Amino acid sequence: MLIDFHSHFLPAIDDGSRNIKESVGILDIMAQSGIDKIIATPHFYCTEQSSDSFIEHRDDAYEKLRPYLKEEHPEIGFGAEVLYDHSLVNYDKLPDLCIKGTKWLLLEMPYTNLDDKIISGVEAITNRGDLKVLVAHIERYLNFTSMKRLDELMHLELIGQINAKSLMSFKTRRRCMKLIEKGYVQVLGSDYHRIGRGDVTIEHGYEVITKNKNFYDFAEYAEDCGKKILADEPLDRII
Repeated sequence: MLIDFHSHFLPAIDDGSRNIKESVGILDIMAQSGIDKIIATPHFYCTEQSSDSFIEHRDDAYEKLRPYLKEEHPEIGFGAEVLYDHSLVNYDKLPDLCIKGTKWLLLEMPYTNLDDKIISGVEAITNRGDLKVLVAHIERYLNFTSMKRLDELMHLELIGQINAKSLMSFKTRRRCMKLIEKGYVQVLGSDYHRIGRGDVTIEHGYEVITKNKNFYDFAEYAEDCGKKILADEPLDRII
């Protein structure tokens, strides 16, 4: 079962798909790639909108798309890509932004050095008790912070996701494989925004990973992790 945990295919809600035609095109690509389920994770910025407003816009975007969905399209789930902000620690409605039917929140880190304040803030979120954290595209943060700082983040009670596209070039592939080796990566996402942008579906990422004899069974591992996330199983059942 191929599950894409990170995507922006809903029409005209963020910097992803610009219209219904493009959304259908993205889902066609996903179907052709054998994706079984895809989680819609539009960007959420707590400094710009309320969770209620975000969910209303997300649901409206889906309702506009729904008449054009095809039988062969993957099953659609709903969540958000929530950009970290210190105020999220005490944001009462943060659980509303989790992947629907679970307590798993896709959390995007700020593109800056992961200093003590940020890491302690994420730790406070993981300790809230009303949600669990899946960190989005963890490989990207190494453009802004050290591996030591990323190590500190990933040793908190959370799990990680990488983008399939990052496995396509030598430099970022090496980075991703190192993160997999460290045990920081549980699932992949396409982070698919627009057709023609160069985004890659997750099965291509799994192909690259499993060609390495050290990670021949990673796709099976990630599938199992993905099913456990959707079943809302506790963190210690996944890692």
